[in-house]
Order: sequence, then structure tokens, then C-alpha cells
Amino acid sequence: MFTWIYELPIWLVFVIMTGVPVVLTCAGIVLARPVVLRLFGPEPGNNDTVIMVLTVGGVFYGLLLGLIAAATYESNDHAQGLIADEAAAVGTLYREVGAYPEPERTVLQRDLVLYTEDVLRVVFPTLRAGEEPMGGTALVTRFQEDLLRFQPETPAQEILHAATIDQFAAFDSDRRHRINASQGGIPNVLWWVILVGAAINLVLLCLFSLERGAHLLLGGLFAFFLGAMLFLIAAMDYPFRGDLSVTPQPFESMYENVMRR
Repeated sequence: MFTWIYELPIWLVFVIMTGVPVVLTCAGIVLARPVVLRLFGPEPGNNDTVIMVLTVGGVFYGLLLGLIAAATYESNDHAQGLIADEAAAVGTLYREVGAYPEPERTVLQRDLVLYTEDVLRVVFPTLRAGEEPMGGTALVTRFQEDLLRFQPETPAQEILHAATIDQFAAFDSDRRHRINASQGGIPNVLWWVILVGAAINLVLLCLFSLERGAHLLLGGLFAFFLGAMLFLIAAMDYPFRGDLSVTPQPFESMYENVMRR
């Protein structure tokens, strides 16, 4: 729902998502003040009733935000783990095919280098832009064809070839899991619940009978914190998009320490 934020600098997104609730809350306090004073009277008015409603609703809403924030963080952490698993699987494959005779060794290692370079130079930049790259599948298919074309000639080669095929299956599984993780996101219906809950809490803030300066200060601080929570959830909603996305650091480390040695 908030996919537009990934096209903007992260600092600007933070300013927008915290500034808009603050502005709306302060404007609501000022505009609603005559009506609130007429309906609830001057301070303390019906502040006890408003506090009771805000507390009950705020507990459930805060619990909802906390659970969603924890879920999005866990999703990001899981995505980073999938990248590490895939990079480790590619590095292990590279070392295993290094024991193959020539010319198969050079061909298979070249395929893995090309795949890793594609991940670093094409896949991650494309994912951050919100698109799904397709070239990696062709590179994996080519490696598979080159691997299965090899015919072992000794018992040792048979053992090595069987282990390499098993490792390739593990790598392909890790890759599929990473691709599936890149397509996640909070459902729009849940975002609507979050936004409606935020609007209700901000409206309740405007119903207090307080001195104007104190009312604006307290309401602005609450709205700022609420906007910061929404920013955090939105920024981590899609783990492979935006400035707060997961990084290809495991692939970079594997590429430098294994493939370029």
C-alpha cells in the first residue's frame, strides 16, 4: 500500500510520515477546540471519559502496532538469513566443482561466478526498484545442464558428483525461498485497519479539554510517535525494497573470499 515510499529518500519518507500526523493533529485540535469546549466544557471537562476510551482503544491499537512491527522486523531478519544461506550454498558449490577435472571445472566455476555477479549487479538493484529480475533462472539452468552433462569415470568422481548434485538441490531450494520472500508484504486490508485505528486515536486526542499550548504539545508528541511507528512498519514492509532493505553482503563476502582467491 505504501510502495511509493521506496521511490523517495528515506529521510524524506520519515519527515512525511511523521509530519503529516503532527500537522493533522495540531490542526484538528485548533479547529475542534470551540466544539469541544461547547460539548465537554472547559478543563477538566470530560477528560476522564476521553482518557478511559483512549486508554482502552490505545492498548489494543498499540498491541496491534507492536505485533506488526515485530513481524516486519522478523520478516527482514528472515530474508537476510535466506540470502546468507543462498550465498553459502553457492560458495560450497564453487568449492565442490573445483575438484572436477578440466574442462568441466572451469565451465562450472564460471557459471557460478556469472550467477553471483548477476545477483550483485542485477538482482539486488532490480529488487530494490520493485521489479522481479528473470535472468538468474537462465544462469541456474545453464549450470544445471553443464553439471548433469559430466559423466564420472572413477568411484571418487561418482561420490563427488552425487554430493555436488545434492548441494545444487539445496542451493536451488534456498534460491526459491529467497525469491518467495521478496514478494511478501502487509495486506492492504490490514493497512486500512492500521490507518483507521490511527485516525481514531488522533480524533480522541482532539477531544481533550486542555490549555491550548499544552494540548498542542502533547497531541503533537503523540502524533509524532505514531507516525514514527507507521514509518518503521512501512519501511520494512518489503524486505528487498528501499534504503532499509536487506543487503547482499553475504554474496559480496563469498565472492571476494571464495571466488576471487
